[in-house]
Amino acid sequence: MTACGSSKDTATNDPEETEQPTETGEGDEETLEPPAEPMGQLIIGNTTEMSGEWLPYFQNIASDYDIWNFINGYSTVAITFDGEYVVDTTVVKDYKVTENEDGSKTYTWTIADNLVYDDGTPITAKDYVASALLWSSQLLGEMGGSNSYGLYWKGWSEFSKGQTNVFAGVNLIDDYTFAITIDASNLPYFYELPMVSVGPTKLSYWLDETVDIADDGEGCYFTVDINAKNPDGSLVYAEKISAAKSNPFYPASGPYVVKSFDATTKTAVLEVNDKYVGDYTGQKPKIKTIIYKLVNQSTQFDELATGSVDLLPENGSGDAINAGLDLVEQGGFSYSTHPRSGYGKIHFACDFGPTADVEVRQAIAHLLDRNEFAKSFTGGFGSVVNGPYGEAMWFYQETKAELNQKVNQYPYDLNKAIELLESAGWTLNANGEPYKEGDGVRYKRTEDGKLMPLIIEWASTENNQVSDLLVVKLQQNPDLAKAGIQINQTTMTFPELINWMYRDKSQGAEYAVPTYHMFNLATNYSPWYDLSTEYVTDPDMVAAGYNTNYIFDEELERLSKEMVLVDPNDREGFKRKFVDFIVRWNYLLPDLPLYSNIYHDFYNDKLQNWKMNSNVDVTQAVLYAWVTE
Repeated sequence: MTACGSSKDTATNDPEETEQPTETGEGDEETLEPPAEPMGQLIIGNTTEMSGEWLPYFQNIASDYDIWNFINGYSTVAITFDGEYVVDTTVVKDYKVTENEDGSKTYTWTIADNLVYDDGTPITAKDYVASALLWSSQLLGEMGGSNSYGLYWKGWSEFSKGQTNVFAGVNLIDDYTFAITIDASNLPYFYELPMVSVGPTKLSYWLDETVDIADDGEGCYFTVDINAKNPDGSLVYAEKISAAKSNPFYPASGPYVVKSFDATTKTAVLEVNDKYVGDYTGQKPKIKTIIYKLVNQSTQFDELATGSVDLLPENGSGDAINAGLDLVEQGGFSYSTHPRSGYGKIHFACDFGPTADVEVRQAIAHLLDRNEFAKSFTGGFGSVVNGPYGEAMWFYQETKAELNQKVNQYPYDLNKAIELLESAGWTLNANGEPYKEGDGVRYKRTEDGKLMPLIIEWASTENNQVSDLLVVKLQQNPDLAKAGIQINQTTMTFPELINWMYRDKSQGAEYAVPTYHMFNLATNYSPWYDLSTEYVTDPDMVAAGYNTNYIFDEELERLSKEMVLVDPNDREGFKRKFVDFIVRWNYLLPDLPLYSNIYHDFYNDKLQNWKMNSNVDVTQAVLYAWVTE
């Protein structure tokens, strides 16, 4: 976990990828003692394709983010398997919290002096300050990255926009001590401790040896203008950062180091980082080699059966789960389950074309039987949700009854869909005449007098069960045509879909042009549930990759921010604001939720002590596991 800039939600190409206990399959045998030294290898399969760029500040594909977490560590705050955020005492030698007269709050961190990168380079306070400055910089934002690392800290807005080169809320005190100051306007904050978490960044890798960090007492700054531009207007350091993020061999401060990445087979090989001193409990990896590879949904369990993979985590489809359970019955394999902190969805672009109309999004909701869809896809191992949350989340579980009374369930209703479309002006045919049954696609007249067809361009991924089911249940649904809607499907790789969804100009100018109105994918959340950047209206933040729905609703933005601006101990206040936010979100429907699963992890019996749950990710669970050979 790395401060405000870490993406707290990750995109998955479903199907692929505590308060509630982990269930264990009957294939489990008695757990053996862990080895004294790392040994063996574990092959992890994932149906979400890796891009090979692990840095999460431009996009956040779940498989890439797993690699990022394998190779990054030593944040000042960690999360436990019970979902509690704690100070990492392996990293933090001492810390103090100061409430300032202006209402701000300062966390002063003193880190241990025995931390190094995998190449032996010492990690000092400057490495932590480097994260705060680089990932909050105007440079990152202008490159199309998300530069909100220090979003809630004093002086972030001015620093991130290049109005000053000094980050007032970040101070360098000595070689092993630095301070972070939360702006008074962002207090109280429900997730205060993870908000001031900072991890190290090796600045020389991302920029160069000439760039240093200094603090004259007013805040930290780079000794070189990293926002500088060439005579042609290009950013001086953009090429360096682009090359660094495209190189899979990042400096490692975490439990593993990337040894190879095959861009053709989408396979990453990682080895133990022998310089790693442990996580918040002092835990070090017990598995020597991790092979992380792309698997096909249709053949992944054949690979598990034959030993081509050892672990298939977070299976959510009924077909996959039943195939895995059949394998467990044969012997030699085990499984565990946990409810999902996330949901599968149709993601809408809300700023152009037909899906800019809320009524169109609502009409689509009424033309898809989501209960039937969820049952068909999850095989009963999941349920429908009505907002951006998952079954695992405590605040959803404790407000479920109230939410069900307040939100629109969008029951299947062709007549309601037509009524909504007509109310939004979709009342014409291709000739501009009043629409009547049998006219095909509906049209509406735009402000410039042109006719716009109710044709929705849909980006989906290859070999995807959810996409296939959406074709049958939605795109080819006869009632869709009766309503006057046409959906055109374009299939592509998952990284390409993400490029289009993020409109990521750093991957090519073509992606910056709004092209697709809807996408199908899934989102997972960490226990740090803060959606205040997901629906921002600030053009600079939108340009930096936030608000990928491109929905500009000031009330939704306000409610998303108010939800987290409560005291960390005020669980009831947080729940009330969560409900208020969800009710507004449910009306606007920037996404159409399809399901939230009960995840099933299937694995070879050689894997021991697998304790995956809803609060941690695969990388953390791997750290506590080992293999027998």
